[in-house]
Amino acid sequence: MLVSEFGETCQLYTGFQVWEIESINAFFEGNLVLATILKDHYNITVDELEEKRSEIEETDLQIMTNLLRLVDDKSFFIFTLHDENHLELVKMQQMKIMNFGIDIQDIKGDCVYVVIMDKKK
Repeated sequence: MLVSEFGETCQLYTGFQVWEIESINAFFEGNLVLATILKDHYNITVDELEEKRSEIEETDLQIMTNLLRLVDDKSFFIFTLHDENHLELVKMQQMKIMNFGIDIQDIKGDCVYVVIMDKKK
């Protein structure tokens, strides 16, 4: 789902959280399942990531996005300061469509953020 469609479908989700990620290492420390998915998808361990990083063409942000897409029990929107997803989320907050529990406008420029949510049953 595109974040631009989220304003119309956000009522289908619950349990919203915003995860601030300082680095690719923090990404893997934040949820140990992601290390397993990395091993399955890229055939390397987190410990090997730095050593073999040059073998992976994707940016850290692309790696995070790819791995989050493979998590089955949650839905995610990944964003950074002033990217398209961030601007859409800010608009939703300003229009009072969503309350993210934080001021979504006031995020750090050197971090990646992920909105984590559960699909309503």
